[in-house]
Parts: sequence; structure tokens; C-alpha cells
Amino acid sequence: MFKNPFSNRVKKTISIYLGMHKVAICEEKNGQPTLIAGEFVQSDAEWEAVIKKLVIAHNLQWFNVSVVLSKDFYQTFDIDKPQLEEKELLATLPFSIKDLVSDSVFDLVVDYFDKPAQVRKKEQITVVCIPKSRVISIRDMLKNTELTLSVVTIEEMATCQLFENSGDANLLLYQHRNELVLSVVKNGQLYFSLRIRGYNELLPLPLDEVENVLIDGLSLEIQRALDYINSQLRIHTIGGLYLAIQCPDINLLADKLASYLDKSVQPFPEQYNYHFLFAYGGFDRGLAQ
Repeated sequence: MFKNPFSNRVKKTISIYLGMHKVAICEEKNGQPTLIAGEFVQSDAEWEAVIKKLVIAHNLQWFNVSVVLSKDFYQTFDIDKPQLEEKELLATLPFSIKDLVSDSVFDLVVDYFDKPAQVRKKEQITVVCIPKSRVISIRDMLKNTELTLSVVTIEEMATCQLFENSGDANLLLYQHRNELVLSVVKNGQLYFSLRIRGYNELLPLPLDEVENVLIDGLSLEIQRALDYINSQLRIHTIGGLYLAIQCPDINLLADKLASYLDKSVQPFPEQYNYHFLFAYGGFDRGLAQ
């Protein structure tokens, strides 16, 4: 998304997820993203020390880095797409959000991605903005740890890279802080994202203790989302619903949701560490637009 024009192709690219309380590194092995290391931190002030330690431990010096940035460090805005040529659109993009941000647009790095068409809506884009100082600090931090910044991407784009390109929609239910997030990915694009509150604290408990509340509530929220994407996004075929959540009874939960929804529901592949899920999505597989 946000490319560094000064980076050189040195060795291969690794993916680093930078979260408020997490740092994780992935590399591709046999064509599959693989977690090298993940650590929890108190704040972003610990990023550099943790990354430096991991770079030395895993001999990653001078690798290119695709950074996946946590939602905590950028803003997004959905706006009608200006009818302009690409170069002109990119040049005027910062000024289209100047009334929506508190910072000067000259202090922001701004990019966008297209939103899928919706019924009775104009063509829209999602504008993404990151403080320029944040991007510079990430670049300098990586340089100090003997790495080279290649590109900065965001959680929404990383979500798309978790799935193979498919004409069927895939739904992913994952945890973000105290919320659940339901995302819909189709043809390498993020079609829809819904935040669900009130259930995260129930997931660690034995399912037989919270089944009525959890299953009834989640299935209702998911069914509403399915109805919306059917009517507004014209999505009629669902490939599957995947659960990337911390739940001791995740397989039983998947079975019960599948029964309620009459859809395929299964845990996200077990080789993925759900705590550091977005680190796996830092590799450009040519899917997201």
C-alpha cells in the first residue's frame, strides 16, 4: 500500500506486524507464511528493542520488511470516489479528508483502496491516512535494526491476503482487543467488516456454560451480516465462515454455528497463531486491489 521508493531488493521479504501490544515476524516457507516469532509488549515504545533482539536471534539482517500496521495507528474514511485520473486522484486525495482529520494533511501519508460496489450507492473508496512522522519512525527503527522498509500495509489489506483468490465469499471471525470482528473477503477484496461487542469475554469459558447466550447471540449477529451482504453487496455464495478466536471449545462452537446458520463453519487452519494473525497477511499474493 504505502511503498518506500528508496528501498532496495536485498534478500527476501519478511512480514512484521506492529501492534499496540504485539510484535510478530513471519517469513514465507514453501510458499506459505510461517510465524518466526511473536511477542507481547507494553507499548509501541518497546518495538525497536524487541525487533532488534528477534533479528539477531533469527539472523534476519538486511531483509526487506513488509510492515502490517495495527488499527491503532491509522485512520480510514469511506468517501465517494472522485471522477479523476489516477495521478490527479492521488494528488488531491489528502484534501478530500482535510475536514475529517485533526492533523494537517501535509503531515499525513495518504493512500486508498476501492470499495466493492453496493446497491444504490455511488462508487466509493476507503482513504487510509498515517501520520508521516509514524512512517518515518518505522523506517528509521527498521534501519537501526538492520532491516529495510519495503512497504507499509494495514490490517484490512492483511485480512484479504489470508485467503486464496475466490469468487465465493469467505467470512473470518477474529478478536481485536475487547471486540469480535467479522470480515467478508471475496476476490481478494474486503467487502464488509462488522464489529461485534459483548461476546469476547464468553469465549474462554466452557461452551456448555454459555452456549445459549453465545451461540444464539453470535448466530443472530452473523445472520444479520449475511442478510446485509446478500441484499446490499449482491453476495449470494458463501465459501465458508472461519473462526480465528481464542476458545477452548472452538471445534464444538464451529459445529453449533454451522447447524444454526446452515453454512460451512470451521476453525481457521491450525498452523496459524491467532494471537498474531495479521503478521501472516503481510505478503503480497496479488489478491487485494
